[in-house]
This record gives sequence, structure tokens and C-alpha cells, in this order.
Amino acid sequence: MVYYYDNTFDGLMTAIFEIYSARDEEAMIEPATDSAPLTLYETRSVVTDTGKSNRVQKGLRRLGPDVLERLYIAWLSREEGVENLILAAVRVGFASGKDPFEQRTHESVYKLDSIRAKVSRERERMLQFVRFKKLADNLYAADIEPQYDVLELIGDHFHGRFPQSRFMIRNLRHHTAIIAAPSGWYITTLPEDNPPLPKDGEYEDLWRVYFKAIANESRKNLKLQQQFVPLKYRKHLTEFN
Repeated sequence: MVYYYDNTFDGLMTAIFEIYSARDEEAMIEPATDSAPLTLYETRSVVTDTGKSNRVQKGLRRLGPDVLERLYIAWLSREEGVENLILAAVRVGFASGKDPFEQRTHESVYKLDSIRAKVSRERERMLQFVRFKKLADNLYAADIEPQYDVLELIGDHFHGRFPQSRFMIRNLRHHTAIIAAPSGWYITTLPEDNPPLPKDGEYEDLWRVYFKAIANESRKNLKLQQQFVPLKYRKHLTEFN
């Protein structure tokens, strides 16, 4: 049986609840698509139920304080097949009554934790690589193009750093954006085509002066620089443009 869910985390947790209720040992989970999927298996559309989702999440929290967060971060990767790796890890955890991420000898758990680590690393890079442009007094904007849609994982950080400012961080790759104000922040969708941010001004010039001032030409190491600041991220980094 293939269980199709609505691409939300609550939907995924509901699908896992339904699988356990049906005692389906051969189940697979796939995100729903607009077109009818082609499959040789029986299919079932899962109706998201927050009550069922919360029951699964409550059980996962009993396995360890970080289990649910790790599963969620891995799910944010949106990698093909990640739902079935999550299901396999949940089975390992519930069967043993222990944190599944401490049981990395299971191939599915190992693969899932590797995906989680990739998403977490990109989150850390986005905390370092966001460069804001000043649009008006107390209004800023920045563009990023991460491999994974990590906006949910960086919103609190930037809102905490600029609690009295209004800003927007546009994820041009996944067509989403953080909209922040002193009262809080939220994520919204972006259209396919987005106008470029205004050209650089005094704010960006100051950053370049700072970057040049701390650079030590005698210790310049381009290979090491690319290791810490990969080329794919430099498009939106002020100091490289």
C-alpha cells in the first residue's frame, strides 16, 4: 500500500499513525502530486489529522528529546524517499523503545541521519551567508538560494538579531520568503519571477570596506576559502561582488 500525504509534516505523521493502525508492515509513503501517480501498488490518500499527528509526535518524544526535531530537519530536505527513511527510523525507535538515531547500524537510520546532517550544515551556512541590502529606513532584504528550504530553521535567529527591524529573506530557489517585523515573522510563497533587489549602496560599501580591512593578503588561501565559502553561495555575498 502506498500512502499519499499532503506534503505537510502533520500529514506525514498522520500517515504513520494510519500505517500503525492498519499494522501495515509493507507500507510506503509518498507526497501527493497534482497528477495521478502511476503505481502497481494499492494506494490510499491520507487526510491530515492533527490529533493523530500529535499522538505520533508524543510517542516520538518519549524516545529521546531530539528525535522529533531530527526527523523534522531531515524531512525539510524534501529528498526523494525521505518519508520512507523516516518511517523506517520510526519503526526502529518504537520497536526498541530507544532513540533511533543512536542505532545507526540500521541502514535507513544511517541514511536519514546523513540527510539531516546535510540540512543542518546548510542551515549553519545560511546563518553566515545572508547579506542584507538596505531598502529604506529600518527596512532590509536579502536573497539566498540554498539547496534545501531552510527558512524555517533560520527565522528565529535573524528575528532575534534584528528584533526592531523589518526585513525579508527571499529563497529564490524554493520560491519562499521570510517576512519579519518587530511583532514576529512568517513564511510566505514567492512568485516564479522576482524582481532583483536594488543596486548596492552605502550599506554594502561599508561591508566591503570591513571585509578588505580584515583580509590578510599574505595568508590568502583560495582553496581553503572555497572550502569555507563554496562558490555556489557567492552569488549573493556582497564581499564577492
